[in-house]
Amino acid sequence: MYAEFYNLKEKPFNLTPSPRFLYLGESHGEALNMLKYGVMERKGFILLTGEIGTGKTTMIQALLSTLDDSVHCIHISNPLLSLGEFMDYLAFSTFRRKIHFRSKAEFLVEFEEFLRGCLRSQTNVILIIDEAQKLSFELLEEIRLLSNMETGDEKLINIFLVGQPELNEKLREVQYLPLLQRISMRYHLSPLDLDETRSYVATRLRIAGAPKREEVFSKGAIKALHQYAHGYPRVINILADNAMLLGYSRATKPITPHMVQKCYEDMSLQSSLPKDRREISEPYEPKIRGRTLGSFLKWAALLCFIGALVAFGMTETGRSSLWKLFGLKLPGWQIPADKVVVGQVQAQKGENLGTEGSAPTEATHEHTFPKVKTDGQEAQSIEIEQPGRSREEMPPLKEERRDSSVNLIVQEGAICRDIYRKRPLVSGKSFRASVGKLYCFTKIVGAQGTVEITHVWYFGNSTVAKVQLPVKSSTWRTYSAKTIRPQDIGDWHVNVLGPQGKVLWSAQFKITP
Repeated sequence: MYAEFYNLKEKPFNLTPSPRFLYLGESHGEALNMLKYGVMERKGFILLTGEIGTGKTTMIQALLSTLDDSVHCIHISNPLLSLGEFMDYLAFSTFRRKIHFRSKAEFLVEFEEFLRGCLRSQTNVILIIDEAQKLSFELLEEIRLLSNMETGDEKLINIFLVGQPELNEKLREVQYLPLLQRISMRYHLSPLDLDETRSYVATRLRIAGAPKREEVFSKGAIKALHQYAHGYPRVINILADNAMLLGYSRATKPITPHMVQKCYEDMSLQSSLPKDRREISEPYEPKIRGRTLGSFLKWAALLCFIGALVAFGMTETGRSSLWKLFGLKLPGWQIPADKVVVGQVQAQKGENLGTEGSAPTEATHEHTFPKVKTDGQEAQSIEIEQPGRSREEMPPLKEERRDSSVNLIVQEGAICRDIYRKRPLVSGKSFRASVGKLYCFTKIVGAQGTVEITHVWYFGNSTVAKVQLPVKSSTWRTYSAKTIRPQDIGDWHVNVLGPQGKVLWSAQFKITP
C-alpha cells in the first residue's frame, strides 16, 4: 500500500523471518557463527536463548539458508507434542515418508542405522527444536537419550535447543542436570543498541529499494524506534511498519518521532515487551532549544550538586571529609591542629616515594597482508602472533647473527573449511567443490627472529598459488586461503617451504563433485 509512496519495491518490515533481510549485529553475528560451528564440528547439544522478538527464529532460518546437501535437517517449530507424536514427526522428517513402526524400539533401531549411514556418507544430521522452553520433562528426557547415539569419536546427531530465557531457568532444576551437563555450547541473544538499530533499519530499507534512509525515517524517528522497542527487532518491525502506514495516510515524509510515539500508544505495544523493560518506556520528550526537557533538568540538578559540593569543600570540615571519602591522605598543612598526633609528620616525611614496577603484558597482534594473485587465482593470508615475549625483551633484528631457520618446525598443520578463534575448523582430506574456499593452517615453532615461509598450492602438478608469510616469533600461527571453483575437481596438495626452499610440511587432499 505505502511502498510506492516511499519509492520502495516491497515492504521492508514484514514479520516473516526472511534471510534476504538478514542484518547481523554483534550479538546476532556471534550467534550465527556459533550455530555454524556446532554443525561443522558435530558438537552435540547447542543452546540458543533470547527474549521474545530478539531474532532467534531469524538466526535459525539464516543457518538453514547456508546449509548444503551434506546436512540433513529436522526442524520442529511446535514442541507441544506428545511422546508418540514426537516420534512420528521425527520418523517422517527422517525418512521423508510416512512409516508406521510397531514399537518405539523398532523406530530407534532404524533411526540409529539411518544416522550411521549418514556418517558413512559424510552427511551431518541436526535436530532443531524451536520454542524449547515449552518441552515437557518426559520429552526432554527422550531428546537427551537420542544424543547418546554416537561412535567412539563423534556424535551421530546434533541437537539445537532454541528458546526463551525460561529455558535456562528450567535447565537449572535438579531433574534436568543430566541434560544440562551435555550442552557443549550456549549463547544468549541481546537486543540491538542504538547504532545497530540505525544499521538494521537502513539495511532493510536498502534491500527494499529505498535510495536513502533519511528520506523515510528522520534521525529522531530512529531514536524513537529504539527507545520504544528497546532494540527488539520484532517490535522495531511492528512500529516501523505502522509508522510508514501512518506517514502514507498523512502524505508525510520523512517519518517523525511523534508519529512513532503515536503508533506505539495506539498499538499498546508495552505488553509485548519483557516485564523488566515495560516500565522504562516513556513518551517522546519535548525539545527546549534543541535539548529535551528531561536532559535540561538533569543538567540543572547536576550543576546544583557540584555547587553544593564546592561550597562544602571550602570549609575546614569539608576538606577533611572529602579527602577521607576518596581514600587520600590529608596534606600536613591541611591537618587540623587538634588532630595531629605524635610522630605523624615524621612518618609522612619518611614515606617511600619510589614507584612500583609494572609486570610485562602480552598482546595478540593481527596483520592483514595484500592479496596474492598467481595464474589468475587468488589467495589470502592473515598472520596471527601468539602471546610471547614483549617487544622490549626481543633483540633488534639487526643484532641477529644466528641462522633463523635452523630449528623451524611445523608443529601443527591442517587443510580446513574455516578459521574460528585462530583455530582450524572442519579439517579433512576430501572436500566438495561447493566448499567455496579452503584454508591451509600452520603453527610454526622454533623461529629465532623474523623469517619467511611460503605456502605453495598445487592442483595436480600445476602451481596455482604462492603465498609468502612472515614468521615473527618462536611460536606463530598463520594461514593462507584459496578459492575453490566448481571445475577444480581432482587431487590437490600444499607444500610449506622454509626460507631456503626446504619443504617443512605437506598436505594432500581431494576436491570431489
